[in-house]
Amino acid sequence: METNSTNKLITIAEKKGIKFLRGDKALFKKYSYVQVINAYKNLFAYDEDTIDEIKENIDNGIVSKINFYRKSFQIRDEITDDVLYENICNKICKKYGLEGKSLNEKEAQIKIIKYHHHIYNSKTLYTDFVRMYKFEHELRMMLLKYTLIIEESIKNIFISYLNDKNAEPNYLVNMDNYNTTPLKSKSFDTIKLIIDKYDNQKSKPIKRKRDQHLTVPYWVIINELAMNQTYYAIANLNTEDSYKIFLRCLNFFTKLNFSDENRGKSVSQINYEKKMVNNFKTLLCYLGEFRNMLAHNQPIYCYNIASYNINATPKFEYELPKAKPNYRDRNGNIVSAQQQQVNLMGSLMNSFKEYFGNDSFNANNSTKLDLSKIIYILYKILKYIDHNTNFYKELITIYSKYNIILNNTSIEVQNADKIVLLKNAIEDLNKYKFESIEFITRIKGGKSYKKDLKSKEKELNEIIKNINTISKNIRITEIKSKYKNFPVSRRYSEFTGIDLRFFNSIK
Repeated sequence: METNSTNKLITIAEKKGIKFLRGDKALFKKYSYVQVINAYKNLFAYDEDTIDEIKENIDNGIVSKINFYRKSFQIRDEITDDVLYENICNKICKKYGLEGKSLNEKEAQIKIIKYHHHIYNSKTLYTDFVRMYKFEHELRMMLLKYTLIIEESIKNIFISYLNDKNAEPNYLVNMDNYNTTPLKSKSFDTIKLIIDKYDNQKSKPIKRKRDQHLTVPYWVIINELAMNQTYYAIANLNTEDSYKIFLRCLNFFTKLNFSDENRGKSVSQINYEKKMVNNFKTLLCYLGEFRNMLAHNQPIYCYNIASYNINATPKFEYELPKAKPNYRDRNGNIVSAQQQQVNLMGSLMNSFKEYFGNDSFNANNSTKLDLSKIIYILYKILKYIDHNTNFYKELITIYSKYNIILNNTSIEVQNADKIVLLKNAIEDLNKYKFESIEFITRIKGGKSYKKDLKSKEKELNEIIKNINTISKNIRITEIKSKYKNFPVSRRYSEFTGIDLRFFNSIK
């Protein structure tokens, strides 16, 4: 692919319609084009043209489009409209390193890479891209922190299960403990991974055991695995051990509590429990893949989206759940990949009610696997294992900070000690007593009352004065987001499933 200098990248962004304000070009040099503009282009582009649409617009002589193409592809003025399309194809091929000879070959290669030319409106600011990048960076760090808590718990469950069955220390490198029945068993991948871990000299626990000429036991190896590696290690074990470990995970992370013994259970109960375990196993797999996205700084607003086309219906194609090619229903009819995914997610959504109880989110939600589902799963698991988790508070704080979906204003008191003084002064007001009947009786009886009345008035004025003095000295700051309303909130909600209702529904 073509390599561009920093200044040329700025020019390319400007030609596409992205606006740079004063100081933004210096800001541009601090960030990666790929991590900022390329990562979030689908949020901010209001339209996109395929190579076929570019050809059609030029052939039909649509002046506004032709002028835009000339500007964004940086086509020289002397190039006439009749060869404009071919020049654009040449530009695209040069950018992506395509080597077609004829125009037909170039068109075919451009279609293979599914080229889309993104179009931005005149109000699209470079700082909006940076804002989204910073927001997601902070959100990823927060989600990763809590995902690691779940990861650690899964490892502990794995180790405790093997401890309870008195497994040999070399359990994970013994092929007899894995399910190698399938023709293309992934168990061998896990065994190879475990063996490779034995040579990890950067791990102090492993190096210590190797230096001592001792077997590296499973309780050391398991702690060296990433979340999805742990998941697949469990999934590839023999059927009995694998099922019982995932059953323990289900019991630990949800409100369900199943026994690993089938004695006395009906067939329907056994099948129900297997379904609940397998569905939760699927959730853990999704979390493991998501954890990798977080750790590798990948954009997460587009989690699970295989492709996106703003002009298509439906706009999104999803990677998960996995759909079977040429799958047929009971009547022999082909079931589309999209419908298979809807059916699978429908079953998973029903399981949410069993795992976490009924709530607004799992009662009235779509069957798309998007960021909202992952955040919901994380929050519910964490809330179940730690009732005092700060997950929800931290989540809304980050969204509010960048004014994305939420814009909560908070009040901060600079000198909180004054609040205590104000509280005491108000207490003095509550203690103040003025018996009007006593003074009325004195007046009617011709007795003196003015001196005492003035004394009570003075006492009240002193209390009021003290309250006013303290109140004036309390320094209160109203904290608002420094960002204006997010210009593409609706598009963000389309990608993520996260809107204002989401934050209320997951509570």
